Amino acid sequence: MDQKTAQLIEKFRKNPALAQALLQSGDGQQLLQMLTKGDGGAALEQAAQNAVRGNTKELAAMLSSLMQSPEGMAVMNRINESAKK
Repeated sequence: MDQKTAQLIEKFRKNPALAQALLQSGDGQQLLQMLTKGDGGAALEQAAQNAVRGNTKELAAMLSSLMQSPEGMAVMNRINESAKK
């Protein structure tokens, strides 16, 4: 997991309201669509459950994979910028 992703995950872990606001935003909805596209959300649900238990490896892998596309990178960059505020 790269440092930016780790910092973003930690920020959301510490501030659930920030995570909720993200998920309700346009970028958050686009991110969810991208992460659930292949299997209707089963892998994301499993990764989220593991992340709650402290194992963020699967979630980080999903986000890293997403960032391989220009569209995914753009969404993640906007999310990262908005989380800095």
